[in-house]
Amino acid sequence: MTSLTRTKAAVATSAAGLTLGAGLLMGAAPAGAATVSPASASAASAQDTSWAQATAQTDLAEIAIGQLAQQRAQHSDTKMMAQVTISDHTKALASLKSVASQAGITLPTAPSATQQAQAAQLKSVATSQFDATYDSIQIKGHELSISATQAEIANGSDSAVKDNAQTYLPVAEKHLQMAESDYQALGGSVSSVSAGTGGLAATRPADDAPWFAAGAAGLLLLAGTGAWGLRRRVGTR
Repeated sequence: MTSLTRTKAAVATSAAGLTLGAGLLMGAAPAGAATVSPASASAASAQDTSWAQATAQTDLAEIAIGQLAQQRAQHSDTKMMAQVTISDHTKALASLKSVASQAGITLPTAPSATQQAQAAQLKSVATSQFDATYDSIQIKGHELSISATQAEIANGSDSAVKDNAQTYLPVAEKHLQMAESDYQALGGSVSSVSAGTGGLAATRPADDAPWFAAGAAGLLLLAGTGAWGLRRRVGTR
């Protein structure tokens, strides 16, 4: 091989090397090389999937019962809260869909069975009890949502899903504060919202008074009967 030929070969080799190096720096892999997508580089965990799917159902449920509240609520503050939750959860769902698509998470298209039962309850509950029932569902539902979102922020694996949870958390906290304020304005006590029912058993606070009175009367009758029986037993000895 002549000196000129060796020089041409070296130049060709150097050019090929520069082309390959530039391609790698710009993100283009050489032909036949395996590619790594952003989703596979940070795969969603079971925690990420569970939170995203549950939150999507919460968004769908909040939109649905918010629309019911706009139709049936008796107080302007309750209707205003419903409008805010519809707007916020519509935006949150759109954002979550984008993140879930990138993470390879399939989201449900309908609320959970429990949430659908709550919607059915709100359709049939007496008008006088609607606002308080709606508020109590909001309180319990957002308490659970906040707890689940905090767990995702602490234990999630996919950075995009965790970022979405971080953005969603103050929204859920705002809705909880609104529901608590509205419930208290109706005369209710936030601490009395039944744990585990999601508000389904709740009634308008003012409507509870007759039941408390009846319960107290029953206790007095039971105590009187017990005292009479004890005196009778002592007198026969």
